[in-house]
Amino acid sequence: MHKLCETPTDTHVTSLAWAQQAGPSSSLLAVGTSDHKVQLWDVEKQRQVRSMDGHSARVSSLAWNRNLLSSGGRDSLIVHHDVRVAEHRCGTLKGHAQEVCGLRWSP
Repeated sequence: MHKLCETPTDTHVTSLAWAQQAGPSSSLLAVGTSDHKVQLWDVEKQRQVRSMDGHSARVSSLAWNRNLLSSGGRDSLIVHHDVRVAEHRCGTLKGHAQEVCGLRWSP
């Protein structure tokens, strides 16, 4: 077993989701953190691919739909990220009154 990443003392992992685009053996993992970030990790290469912002509170849920990664946060937002492009934020949904605790795309 290998340690993929280590967070600073005041930060912790709050959500995880494996990417689907590469099939069930995907090595791309999305990691939500308490410091408002969504990180993408290549688990096979054991390196962070990118870090994306969009929330002002912890990222509590993640869901993949091909190259679109949706993140839900304690800030009551759902942010859609297109992981293929530098300007990743392609949509923000507002309307929840509390934390978005779970997300799932319909097949």
